Amino acid sequence: MNPFQKKIPRGVIYHSIGESVRYLLGALTGPLNNETTVHRLETAFAKYSQRNHCTIFPFARTAIYFILKNLNLPKGSEVLLPPITIKGIVDVVLDLGLTPRYVDIDMETVSFDIDDLARKINPNVRAAIVTPLFGLVPDMPTITDLLRQHGIYVIEDFSQCLNGEHGGKRIGTFGDAAVYSASSIKTLDTLGGGFAIIDDAALDARLKRDQAQLAPASRSLIIKKAWVNLVRNVATTNPVFSLLTFPMLQLLRKINPSSALKQTGSRDKKRLSKLPPVWFTRYSSLQAGIGLAHINQVQAQDKTRIANVERIKVASPSAHFPKTTSASRNVYWQLILHAEDAASSQRQFSERGIDIATSSLELVCALTDYPNRELLVNAQRIYDNGVFIPCYPNLTDADIRRVIAALGAQARR
Repeated sequence: MNPFQKKIPRGVIYHSIGESVRYLLGALTGPLNNETTVHRLETAFAKYSQRNHCTIFPFARTAIYFILKNLNLPKGSEVLLPPITIKGIVDVVLDLGLTPRYVDIDMETVSFDIDDLARKINPNVRAAIVTPLFGLVPDMPTITDLLRQHGIYVIEDFSQCLNGEHGGKRIGTFGDAAVYSASSIKTLDTLGGGFAIIDDAALDARLKRDQAQLAPASRSLIIKKAWVNLVRNVATTNPVFSLLTFPMLQLLRKINPSSALKQTGSRDKKRLSKLPPVWFTRYSSLQAGIGLAHINQVQAQDKTRIANVERIKVASPSAHFPKTTSASRNVYWQLILHAEDAASSQRQFSERGIDIATSSLELVCALTDYPNRELLVNAQRIYDNGVFIPCYPNLTDADIRRVIAALGAQARR
């Protein structure tokens, strides 16, 4: 590896460093509870995502909590979940007295395997959370039609698939409700936030009442998020990444390989005894202002990222990228590669000055402190050996050529 060669990070923040500095200053001293600004973003996001209503909560897990709570499901009702997601969603399901059940993943769509989904459906299943992972669009019509045939309420978690489409229909409009997480490194990043979008006016009114009962926005939480945003932004911007972050990641890989392999590090796997109060604070007007400033930039960034992916895929015919479906318009929040061995791939790419990682989402179906653990073979394979290949919009032509060369070298090994 050439020590003087520019290093390519595993991911980037979709804000400029100047913006990240302003967000931190705003979090420290600015107003947080201007409801008018929040309502403006709710209106804008509902229109943008082609739904009638939007209510914003501090986290996607909070939005899911209130959607499920308002369904008034009998205790013990089963909720079908993806096996790879954030642990907080499982905590929410359990806190509401519901039962999580996990559906294995199809290797080519990285979403519910249709056959396993059909096997998991039973009269006690009342809701399902369908999650298009990594910006890949699965066969949403088949999935949602099968669930609705059995009277199952469908929630889409499209946190990683904003602007994705299937057959010209926008992801986020297939389910009865949908949720978007505007957290760090997402394509629309507002320092967190869970956007609940629906067409049901009665449910929206109930969600608005729940939102109004939340505690005021937490300044400490927003400061923490703004600080993390700034640190990640600086750390992944050259020359800082080449001179400091990349060598530190190489050292971490020697000390703690499993943590270094994860996109944003390892997560706590312990079961919560109760849901944290900060999950029930309001989304701030500072965050809403960020959303309003960036919402109309996302599609242009998508276009560049998609073009980068198509170029990489065409030049790398031996690489095993998920194929999705002919009707899928993928947005590739991350370009996932099915590797033979993720740790080996990370080492091989790092030899060429390219940093890659696996998802920091959790394999929730295997958590030891949680009920209904299940070995799901495809989910395990993707969790262990699905690696993210850099594809973000600010890659240069030379960067893309280096990524293609690294994929070619790996295929020849």
